[in-house]
Amino acid sequence: MWEIFVDNRMYPTYIVEFFAAAAGLFYLIKSKSSGKADRLLVLYLNFIFVFDLLAITYGLYGYVYNWRYLEFINESWRNIYWIYNILILISGTAYTAYFYLQLQSKIFRRLIFSLTLIYLISSITSFFIGEDFFTTTSSFAYIFCSFLIFFSVIFYYFELLRSDRLLNFSKELPLYISIGLLLYQLGITPLFIFQKYISVSQEFQTLYSWVLDIGNVFMYSVFTYGFLKIVFTSTKKDEINWSKYGL
Repeated sequence: MWEIFVDNRMYPTYIVEFFAAAAGLFYLIKSKSSGKADRLLVLYLNFIFVFDLLAITYGLYGYVYNWRYLEFINESWRNIYWIYNILILISGTAYTAYFYLQLQSKIFRRLIFSLTLIYLISSITSFFIGEDFFTTTSSFAYIFCSFLIFFSVIFYYFELLRSDRLLNFSKELPLYISIGLLLYQLGITPLFIFQKYISVSQEFQTLYSWVLDIGNVFMYSVFTYGFLKIVFTSTKKDEINWSKYGL
């Protein structure tokens, strides 16, 4: 089973997911400035690593062993599209909540909260009335998710530009998270719009796989870099402060 995992290059994403989750935990342990939003983000990153790994194991087991000992599972639930459609909702909500917690403006917070509710209700409704939930990754949910994250990040940038936090932007963890997310969404979202061609075009399927791998590696690498840079920058600053006292 794991030969297929390796032969189809499924491992790069899980490796960088693991590093991002581990770096996040390291950041929480070492950082004195981590808050509620940071804990939420790190919890999500660890959740996504475990969830993603279990999902691919579920799919590979069914493919390799033809659902031996699990014949009771309904045919519709034997693919992994429904798992990743749920994951889209969780991811969109988690990242939006992270940037929501960075905002001070009541207007921005209310707007993001309202858009998130609309996103969840409309996406879940589309799952029930459409056929995407079990057959493919929902373009509606994913594209709505991308726009929601985009607006959340833009509101964060707007507040950052108007505050003193801009003076220490290199210590802003949300800045690194936003860069990774935005560039990932810009690269991946167009592919979701044309994903129906995956099943009929081998060239597009190859392009899709490569861009998805590169996007995931880039995004989670930026997250990891952000966590570690802030930790080691703070540690170096503490050492300099102690040296003033000859310690």
